[in-house]
Amino acid sequence: MDFLKFNEDVKPFLEGYSIEYLMFQNGDFGDLARVEVIGPTKVATVDFWSRGWVGVDIYDCRCDEQVMNILISPDEKSLLPQVFEEFINKMKFISE
Repeated sequence: MDFLKFNEDVKPFLEGYSIEYLMFQNGDFGDLARVEVIGPTKVATVDFWSRGWVGVDIYDCRCDEQVMNILISPDEKSLLPQVFEEFINKMKFISE
């Protein structure tokens, strides 16, 4: 999955969140395209590096805990659909 595919496949499930896009040059794994997802109780970052690495991090502000932190290597790309399914499930906005 890449930055554009994230917008097509994951972003539609993130209603209620604001989404920001950032770009950084020359990081540890190449150039970085970062998606920041910010909601009332959870914040997340999804990092797409030009060398094929993907990082996913979710922090739940209600319980003050990191609930997901995964770094996928280029060799593990087959895991991405499962990782993003878990990401969507953990980010689901629940009205209270």
